Amino acid sequence: MRRTNALIVIASAVSLSAADDVSFTAGPTVARNGAAMTVAFTLSAPADVEVAVLGADGRVIRHVAAGVLGGKTPPPAPLKPGLAQAIAWDGRDDRGDPVGEAAGLSVRVRAGMGVTLDRIVGGDPYAFYSRVMGQGDHAAWRITGLEAKPDGTVYVLGNANNYGPPALRAYDARGTYLRTVYPPPAGKPVDEVKGWGVTVRADGTYTPQYNDLSSPALSRTLICATRGACAELVPTGKAETLLLRDKNFRAMTVGADGTLRNGRPRLLFGETKVPGGNRLIGPCFVAPTPDGASLYVSGLFSCKRQRSYSRVLGAEATGFWRDGQVWRFDPATGKMSVFFALDEGGVLTDMKSRGGAIGHTTTSPCAALHGVAVDADGRVFVCDRQNKRVVVLDKDGAVVREIPVAYPDAVAVSPASKALYVTTRFGNYHKKGRLALLMFKDWSKDSAPAATLPLGAVGTYTQKSMLAACRAGDDVFVWTAYTTLPVRVYRDTGAGLDLVKDFYEAGPQRALDLQHVTVDPATGHVYVADGFGACFRITDWKAPAFERCMRAAGKPLRAVSLAIDARNRLLYTHSHMGPVLRYRMAGPYLAPAPVGDAGGNAVTPKIINDWRIGLGQGDRGMAVAPDGSLATLGTLADQKERRGAGYTGFLHVFRARPDKAPWEPLFFKHFGAARTGGVRFDLRGNLYVGRYDGQPKSPPKGFEKDGNFLRSTGRIWKFAPTGSAASEGPYPKEPQKPAKVYDIHYGSIGPVFSRTPRFGVDGFGRVYYPTSLVPHVSVIDNEGNAILRFGTYGNRDSTGGLPGDLVPTKNIPLAWPNSVDADDDHIYVSDIVNIRLLRLAKTYRLNAAAKVPGR
Repeated sequence: MRRTNALIVIASAVSLSAADDVSFTAGPTVARNGAAMTVAFTLSAPADVEVAVLGADGRVIRHVAAGVLGGKTPPPAPLKPGLAQAIAWDGRDDRGDPVGEAAGLSVRVRAGMGVTLDRIVGGDPYAFYSRVMGQGDHAAWRITGLEAKPDGTVYVLGNANNYGPPALRAYDARGTYLRTVYPPPAGKPVDEVKGWGVTVRADGTYTPQYNDLSSPALSRTLICATRGACAELVPTGKAETLLLRDKNFRAMTVGADGTLRNGRPRLLFGETKVPGGNRLIGPCFVAPTPDGASLYVSGLFSCKRQRSYSRVLGAEATGFWRDGQVWRFDPATGKMSVFFALDEGGVLTDMKSRGGAIGHTTTSPCAALHGVAVDADGRVFVCDRQNKRVVVLDKDGAVVREIPVAYPDAVAVSPASKALYVTTRFGNYHKKGRLALLMFKDWSKDSAPAATLPLGAVGTYTQKSMLAACRAGDDVFVWTAYTTLPVRVYRDTGAGLDLVKDFYEAGPQRALDLQHVTVDPATGHVYVADGFGACFRITDWKAPAFERCMRAAGKPLRAVSLAIDARNRLLYTHSHMGPVLRYRMAGPYLAPAPVGDAGGNAVTPKIINDWRIGLGQGDRGMAVAPDGSLATLGTLADQKERRGAGYTGFLHVFRARPDKAPWEPLFFKHFGAARTGGVRFDLRGNLYVGRYDGQPKSPPKGFEKDGNFLRSTGRIWKFAPTGSAASEGPYPKEPQKPAKVYDIHYGSIGPVFSRTPRFGVDGFGRVYYPTSLVPHVSVIDNEGNAILRFGTYGNRDSTGGLPGDLVPTKNIPLAWPNSVDADDDHIYVSDIVNIRLLRLAKTYRLNAAAKVPGR
């Protein structure tokens, strides 16, 4: 019952143009005069309307008209001012062909658009990594934290996808998902989350303030920074709080429920500056004492480095922060003291000797000592890479035992027995390495592991592995994480380790970047291109899932931007700095669609788009006109004189030719070197382009001084055709000026990297667009009249009344709506922070049809 009520609230709260009591005071009726017909109706109050001709199968064959009646701005033709309408229909379909006999035809009039949330695809709570994503070692994504609390709750922190944003999630000991801590949940009192940095909207709800729009980093605290940087989770053993730190050892404490009243950082270990201009680095490992009063710290060391590239050249041999030590830190007093140390003269410091002994390289530095763990009796276990052992220490730091292990990385001890768990990691930037998990049944006497589980290759990744053990009832579970695992959970059987959950297999989602989404209006299939070349589609809305787009068996389709020619059943794709290619949309595979006699499927010259290490490829969009002509946003490879303007998104239109390619471009020089994002055609050949052309007018409440909002929120320009699709093409010459500029809040259009949004234009010419940072989605008619707006902040735990709604909201939950598209019955929204696609069903306060009379 709760789900139904939530959807009713959503549907009734978002329509901007319709009165609650709107009705038909006359009609609708259809009158015939030869081949032409007139559709007549009258509304009782102002509202948005749409008029469509339906075939015998109930599908729309002619989008006649749509717009807002009774407002200050007259609706678009063929509608006219006022609530009474008499609309002429010429008896043709959207292609301009006569529809033939009237049997089974009807005219439908709908008024007062709203939405209900129909499906959510994605938002996988186990997804941190997908093998189809990213640029390998150049991508920003990584796992940065794993902590098992005394109550059995396990927290995992890392990038949710290949370029950010961070996700901090809680699971039970067996790996069952519990909740998302960050991005913070919706609906809390503002005072409890204000430390993250939030903007309070006019309705009292809040939305995160972004630090960086390219990553995107949805907080101004140290949890995230530019280029996908993500804080580390520091184990503390305290169930109610979590401790985060950045690379400069600044820290802040966060509530385990996502609350943060004060986000101001503090120094974690006190003064960490080192002399001589060097820096403190290393894979920092932390283990709390059983009472949680102190922390053992290892893996840090003062390094020598090459300043020009910040490459590590070796380790400092002396000083408080020299390599080969374990420290004990008392948070209450701030005191940091050396607990255990290798002999000062015996620690390897030069690159040559460190490389072979401990796996140290200039780009992937290791310390002499790595992981640290503490058992219930206070014994301390340390991974000694230099001496190829795990050393066991008593409470005073005296050696109790040495267990031989080559390249030990992380260590954990069973809370119920003397079992010991160790990960081993070796590999550098250029040579493949391996990660493995070892289990010792009894650390006090075993010198060889009872079980060794290979976990995968690690060579090109610089991050440390992570390990934790926790208890649930009589069972002990061992958690291990690494950037490319990303998490596996094992049960200690006493004799070995049984896999309980592999996060990669447990979560079905492989599409972890939903930047560019477009819908096929003929089928309702959704196509997705991420910023790293992987493409997916959803073809079954009864059991929706992201499926990889394939050209043939074993041959995935690669593209960073997509456009659909629904009439001719063609898919157009653009890959990084390549030409636009086209494929047939028929069958399970997307086969090349050749042009002319040459047989190639390229239709344009090479087009340059943005590319940044760690952030991916930024394509600004393309679209197909009704006659098959193509519009693109980008710099042609041979336009050397325009490269100086950067990847700003030059507008070109290519007239379609069935016999010859590449097609000739028409450059819109008056449009200029704009920062663009998104381009579409409507059925009449009008061309729409999203662009940033100055700060937006009348920003919403709370965003008046938000620099990110002001420098990334754009408008949409509309150009009318200058020719005829039947002869010279819709754009034989460039329009001298736009026919209309919709002064709306569209975007975010990235001010630096072209992580660009997408908007949709339906068969009636209505425009659907995101306002990403607010966050909401809006619909306007072709004159710019507001029809619909929906959206409020929510993380992946808010599902708008659908199953799994852990944090209910009063509107459609969104974090960063980036792409919006629509067909006749649905609106599709991609959320690139929650990494999910929402399908919303259109609802109408009025829905009536009249039969088309015969001759």
